[in-house]
Amino acid sequence: MSDNLERFEGKTSFAYNKDVGIPWHRTGQPMSGFQTVDTMLTAAFADYDVEVVPVYVQAPDGTYVELESKKATARTNPHTGAYQPLAAVGNRYTPVQNREVLERALAVVGASKGDAVIDTLGVLDEGRRFFSAIDLGTLVIDPMGAADRIGRYLLVYTSHDGTVPITYANTDVRAVCQNTVRMALDTAQSTFKAKHTHGFSIRIEEAQEVLRLSTEWATQFKQAAEEMMAIEMTPGRLDRVIDGAFPEAKAVTDRQIANRLEIVETIKTIYTGPKNAGAVGNNGWAAWNAVVEYLDHHRDGTPEERALTSMDETSWVTKRKLAAQQAVLSLR
Repeated sequence: MSDNLERFEGKTSFAYNKDVGIPWHRTGQPMSGFQTVDTMLTAAFADYDVEVVPVYVQAPDGTYVELESKKATARTNPHTGAYQPLAAVGNRYTPVQNREVLERALAVVGASKGDAVIDTLGVLDEGRRFFSAIDLGTLVIDPMGAADRIGRYLLVYTSHDGTVPITYANTDVRAVCQNTVRMALDTAQSTFKAKHTHGFSIRIEEAQEVLRLSTEWATQFKQAAEEMMAIEMTPGRLDRVIDGAFPEAKAVTDRQIANRLEIVETIKTIYTGPKNAGAVGNNGWAAWNAVVEYLDHHRDGTPEERALTSMDETSWVTKRKLAAQQAVLSLR
């Protein structure tokens, strides 16, 4: 799976907080803790300015005629120092710089420019797209002292080729590449967008009103998680959850029987591990997370294939996760 991050001579236009975790592509500049705008833009080779320039067509006689209906965006490539055209855009397109998009996002969430809350930041498609994940704090699932923690982010996303508006979205997906950005947008509970035009402006109050829905989402998600955590999980009940996600076929071969048995035993091992029942107790939340962890990290396939399928909301993996959740809730 291609992450679509910009690269040049072994350097990747991406930086991340290594304390939260190393991204699946294992590239970019690891930073210690959450960082500020200046630090992250510099580390990710994202502190460049985009300008709009005229577009010319060469006539048969060798002269150049301006194409008045179009302009082009361009930048100085931070890796090479070369002047780089990015894309043809409409006449009304106004570039909004990466720094401005990021600083306004911090204003939306009530952080000042100096606050160190930026978790990831990167450049996609050879400079044409920009994204960042701002830490919004951790959602704690804790009905019985379990203190299971889930990250929450404000996704910042825009382009310099006219294809993506300035976008802010509330999500629990940590953006580290093109596909995680897409997943964050697809699963976001609330999103604010603004066009690149001469009349561009982001009314902070309007964006805050739209994104306030994330608080309601967090409450609903926490209620569902705590409902699963309140469901006692016995060995027999765990079998029912696994059967919900991986139903046993009526007619199977010896090989299929062996494969399914291996899946069941792997999930049970994950369930009893320190991140699931070992951390939050024998309950439905631990059981569901064991199935999810197996599907995301332990089933057959390359890391890239597993990541791509897990990001697809219509994939068989997503359907099995939903089936496992339904199986847990059926035990109420």
